[in-house]
Amino acid sequence: MKLIKKIKKLKSSLNISLSILSGAVLALTACSNQQEVAIQPINSGSGVLPGTQAKESPDRIINSYQQYLLVLKATKNGDVMQATQFLAQLPKSAMRNNIHNALLQQLGKQADWSKFRELYRGLDSPFRDQETRCYANLAGIEQDQSFLTELSKTSSNLPAGCNRMLEQAARKQQITQENGWHRVRVLLSRNQVSNARNLAQALGSPLPDPLSNSSGASQGAQEALLYQVISKENRSKATAAYTLEQISSRLSSAQQGYGWAQLGLAQAYSLNAATALTYFDRADHQQMDDEMWEWYARSALRLQRWQKLSQIIRKMPESLQQQVTWQYWLARCYAAQGQTSEAEKLFKQTAKRGRNFYSLLSQEALGKKVETHNTVDKSNKQLQNKIATDGNIDRALILFKTAQNENNWPMRRQAQQEWRFATGDFNEETLIAAATLAESNGFYEMAIYSADKADNKLNYHLRYPAPFREITTPYAQQVGIDPAWVYGLIRQESRFMIGARSSVGASGLMQVMPATAREIASKIGMSSNEINTIEGNIRMGTWYMANVRRQLGHEVLATAGYNAGPGRAKRWQASFPLEGAIYAETIPFDETRTYVKNVMANTTYYAHLFGEPRDSLTKRMGTIPAR
Repeated sequence: MKLIKKIKKLKSSLNISLSILSGAVLALTACSNQQEVAIQPINSGSGVLPGTQAKESPDRIINSYQQYLLVLKATKNGDVMQATQFLAQLPKSAMRNNIHNALLQQLGKQADWSKFRELYRGLDSPFRDQETRCYANLAGIEQDQSFLTELSKTSSNLPAGCNRMLEQAARKQQITQENGWHRVRVLLSRNQVSNARNLAQALGSPLPDPLSNSSGASQGAQEALLYQVISKENRSKATAAYTLEQISSRLSSAQQGYGWAQLGLAQAYSLNAATALTYFDRADHQQMDDEMWEWYARSALRLQRWQKLSQIIRKMPESLQQQVTWQYWLARCYAAQGQTSEAEKLFKQTAKRGRNFYSLLSQEALGKKVETHNTVDKSNKQLQNKIATDGNIDRALILFKTAQNENNWPMRRQAQQEWRFATGDFNEETLIAAATLAESNGFYEMAIYSADKADNKLNYHLRYPAPFREITTPYAQQVGIDPAWVYGLIRQESRFMIGARSSVGASGLMQVMPATAREIASKIGMSSNEINTIEGNIRMGTWYMANVRRQLGHEVLATAGYNAGPGRAKRWQASFPLEGAIYAETIPFDETRTYVKNVMANTTYYAHLFGEPRDSLTKRMGTIPAR
């Protein structure tokens, strides 16, 4: 509410007219020294902080942010004049990059290529959004064939500018017919019918209107026929495979193969692993995207068909096959088939790939334990002060502190963006100093972010901070759960952001939903409003963790249940006992699958840091009982 009042007051004083807004910006600029200043290296020869804007006053930073919100909104609504004026006055920052991208995208939509070309050069390439690059290709400024090919083969949703770029590329025959029609199938499978129609038209064979009128032998008619099987509402039906069989004679081998891959994916998400494998086996592997390959593999993993799984992994695209997840499971395949030396070789390689779920499991497969030995101390106050002289760091901290005081989450997110921008080119020594500074200011999420980026200079207390232990440990012990598990969950849920708010309404360090808070409060005799205090939120969260574990009987199931609900976690159990790591990898919700693996890996590190005896991830994952 405070921000809304400030913005209304600002709008009133500025009257949102171009002349007044421009004048206000220029007046602010005149009060600030905008020249770049060099910052001395922390260690001579070991890396330098990038040149940066001089520090600005806190009032100027907050005023710039408030103006930024107004100008960004106006730009996205099509007003490019305000953005052009405002952009010229902003120092290098995440805010400036956001305005710059929004402005370029509006110019692209308006086909103002002359102005687009002029401004495009001023945005450094690392900060150009995907859609901005698409408009640059449309304008002929960029001619990146690899970028064009990559987007023509993607199965992801694309912004409007990129769909336009693909349509133009199809008309100019800059993408292959094979990739173009594969993209049409992807769009139809996602029910993006308008985009599919536009691309099919550009490829030279329009889709029939309506799609149900799929008679004829044209490519467009065939794709419309396939849509009867692969649409969201049809591909999970019991009759889907029969329908595909019936229409196969009218489809190309690529269309049939894509249809079977989509049906396999639908069955895999329903955890019908045997049926999924049957359908994936009939798919055209050239038509399969990474998501399909991963669920092909997960279906074999769910059934513990190790030889089949190893065959699938070795057929995956190389980039996917080399991911730590599938290298670990390939090592497990070798071990299960008695190929001990091959398994050990892969486990050693995977154990060195960071500090993640699968690197930990690989270490333990080799008989080693989790390691939390620091290779570098936290930075001293002198180094922190040197980092604080960076104007970009200072901007992030000012926004963070103001957001914290006002409970302003849009501003908090902007502070995070500014911190990522500020630290983008930092070397590892500088990252550790930045992480220490962030932690000392209570900016825990950015302390973790910065420390995690230092791959060789390791400080586990920065990577796995443990604030509020005087509150958390007693409440965890009171309900009989492991404090390390609580911290593993908080690190994943909120990164220790006090008063955090999620898009669905979850609150606080432990991201407790309001309805859950009311239920807990009634059971343990506290006010549901305490969800908004540190102590109340931790008390509710730890009680709920213990309650879900009692219901489900296993820490891994309870972790899944905390994120997705106890009912879903139980439904994802198999009809037979299942290794905990296999259960986690085959969770059909992408968010929950990642969540469980991260929480359990975090917990293992915290257990070791806290000196707890249960510091084996393999043992924590255990075996999930049959449903």
